[in-house]
Amino acid sequence: MAEQDLFGEVPPPAAAARPRPSRPRPSVVPPQHTWFFALRPEAADAARLDAFAEKLLASHGVTGKRVGPERLHITLELVGHDSDAQVAEMVEAACRAADAVRFPAIDARFDAAVTFSAPSGPFVLLGGDGLNGVRELRTALGCALAEHGFAPQRSYEPHMTLGYDPRHRVERIAIDPVGFQIAHFALVKSHIGLSRHEVLRVWPLSG
Repeated sequence: MAEQDLFGEVPPPAAAARPRPSRPRPSVVPPQHTWFFALRPEAADAARLDAFAEKLLASHGVTGKRVGPERLHITLELVGHDSDAQVAEMVEAACRAADAVRFPAIDARFDAAVTFSAPSGPFVLLGGDGLNGVRELRTALGCALAEHGFAPQRSYEPHMTLGYDPRHRVERIAIDPVGFQIAHFALVKSHIGLSRHEVLRVWPLSG
């Protein structure tokens, strides 16, 4: 499925806005943390998706590092890294943008899987119309972030990473539909190299 150009109509931020770029700046020291907005399944859904992932990966010979149930998520938008200048102000601006988002509760449904081309070999779940609600929520959040000086990526393909296997790659395959209900989105702090996600704030979706 072709990636969407979601932000072609977003006006540039007002002159008074203090830009907080969402792309990392060059740094001599590698970043230790990353902040991003994500959709995370509740504990019961995460356990169900993890069991599904275990069977799916095994059936296609994917034997690398698994993503555990506590880290399963759909990324909405990157906020930045701790190598960016003025990290506290960047995170505060991202929270103000999220405060402005109003969106109903939605469902996410996946119907395909594939290994992305990245060197680490991420094996991911994808979806068609079953992820339209996710795409629309991401557009709403991206517009709010743009108004606060961020520069969201113009293309977006929602996905959920199940594991990493650079040695065994899988072409896109159809799978039995699987998904979860989404009642909120979260700002997550990822501790790079420690396989740890820290949820900083949660924004409920209405209805």
